[in-house]
Amino acid sequence: MAPFLGVARLHALDLVIIILYVGGLLFMGLRSRLSPSRRAERYLLGGRRLTLIPFVATLVSTWYGGILGVGEFTYLNGVVNLVIFGLPYYIFAALYAIFLAARIREEGALTIPERFRLHFGPRSARLGAGIVFLLTTPAPYLLMLGIMLNFIVGIDLWLAVLAGMVFSTIYLWYGGFQAVVRTDVLQFALMFVGFALLVGVLVAAEPLQHMWQQLPPGHRDWRGAEHLSWQVILVWFLIASWTFVDPGFYQRCAAARTGQTAARGILLSVGFWFLFDLLTTTAGLYAVSHLPNLAGESAGAVAAYPLLGATVLPIGLKGLFFAALLAVIMSTVDSFVFIGATTLGRDFISRKQASDPTVERRRIRWGIVASGLIGYLLAISLPSVVELWYTLGMVLVPGLLLPILVTFHSRLMMSDLKALLVSFAGVGTAGFWLLSPRLVQWLGGSATDYPLGLQPMLPGLIVTVILVMILGHRTRAAR
Repeated sequence: MAPFLGVARLHALDLVIIILYVGGLLFMGLRSRLSPSRRAERYLLGGRRLTLIPFVATLVSTWYGGILGVGEFTYLNGVVNLVIFGLPYYIFAALYAIFLAARIREEGALTIPERFRLHFGPRSARLGAGIVFLLTTPAPYLLMLGIMLNFIVGIDLWLAVLAGMVFSTIYLWYGGFQAVVRTDVLQFALMFVGFALLVGVLVAAEPLQHMWQQLPPGHRDWRGAEHLSWQVILVWFLIASWTFVDPGFYQRCAAARTGQTAARGILLSVGFWFLFDLLTTTAGLYAVSHLPNLAGESAGAVAAYPLLGATVLPIGLKGLFFAALLAVIMSTVDSFVFIGATTLGRDFISRKQASDPTVERRRIRWGIVASGLIGYLLAISLPSVVELWYTLGMVLVPGLLLPILVTFHSRLMMSDLKALLVSFAGVGTAGFWLLSPRLVQWLGGSATDYPLGLQPMLPGLIVTVILVMILGHRTRAAR
């Protein structure tokens, strides 16, 4: 793939700012090298001592990693970005804070698969680990990181993705979760400063009201430029229930100093997400007028934010904005690589196979390498970032959502086999629904829509609800 932007387009000052960001990130990450403590939770969760400010910083920055996908979607569809990528996530995050956060901190399970193991058994835990690993693949974020490096220095995309993958795993190897948190504090500050400066420059040059009036009508419609159907919008709302099964949310609640810290931290994070959504949506709408016909160019709408920054920002601010974009993406790359490593190195291992914490840490470290490499291989063959989110959410969330909610129910229980069946049925039904049009075409038919006109996530969730109602037992009796 040809580079979006060569080095010649960047002033030396901009490059220095980006280099300072990269150096600062590496310094803070490597500074988190662990003491000789042998406790597993020290490497996994930083000793479970996460206070409010770093909790908010790491949660806000990690949950917002898909910044180029947000720019792509806003450029193509308009203010519906707030309806699809904003409102439902605020609602589910608030519910998470109210009902789940404190209980996660107070209970002993360090990860979602471990929670499955404690409540159901080892077989459903391994399937849950597989789903968690797929949900937290760093591939789309490595792709975005590669696009940014390609944009800034002009190296081939495959090499840019590889460089981003290697860099994001170095400090994880040494510092574990502490390295993630330390670097996220820096990246939290950068992401807000960078986008605030961009929007400030845009508004100073063209008032908001004038920009709004120049937008195509569809971009001002809450249903988007394509007038998304109620069912598609509903599915996006249901995909936001991803929050309940998101390992990053769970990991940070388990790492919090107290349950109150976790609950208050999530509610504060919702406010910061809303503020950042306003900044990013505004920038995406300005990109529509400043970068006409971008969807038809080689870079595509996925490059809306980088191209906008390169077009309107002066020397110095341009480098700071590019560092902010890198910060948003990097904060999610390192977190997802580490969660994937934990899943590979710890959650796939039965408790009978588990050895001392030193060996477990070694497994997780090699899991970092494996998670990064798998993410890299997927990233260099990915389509649209938004399309990937949509597909993964539709297929995988039904396999985790109902089982994990059951673990928080004080009376509802299921055996290991039954929980395994529920998870498998949710993923299998959604996956079959997704592939059914292609299957019909392969058999010689002409179907182009999903059966009954239902998006795949809906039947997947319906099947799991029915199975939980049938298989769940309202009892505390030992199994």
